[in-house]
Amino acid sequence: MSEQAKILEEMQQLVMQILKTGTATVEEGDRLDELEEQMLKQKCYRPTDAQNSENQGEEIAELFFNNDTTGAINKMIEYDITPEDFFGFAAYHFEDDPRVGMFTKSFIDNVNTTYKSRS
Repeated sequence: MSEQAKILEEMQQLVMQILKTGTATVEEGDRLDELEEQMLKQKCYRPTDAQNSENQGEEIAELFFNNDTTGAINKMIEYDITPEDFFGFAAYHFEDDPRVGMFTKSFIDNVNTTYKSRS
């Protein structure tokens, strides 16, 4: 499991705990802030020069959203971003964006297969 995946997992567990109790303690709030800070240091958040994208994860997502799967996988390989990290980033970063619905299990499996065969 990558560092990013571990961060996302801990964030999810913390949010679920907060939802159960209905309120966040100061410690839980501080930990969420720490985890979010760590997230922003992950590969998907590295800056990019691409138009319409602030970071590498957004750049890759835009390629997928525009049906350029090959280009997106090429960028993942170039930027050394694994499918696990990209799709974790997409679920977190684009959580309210309906376009992430295209990332079905079958789609992710196909990307994983292609990524592994090319890297």
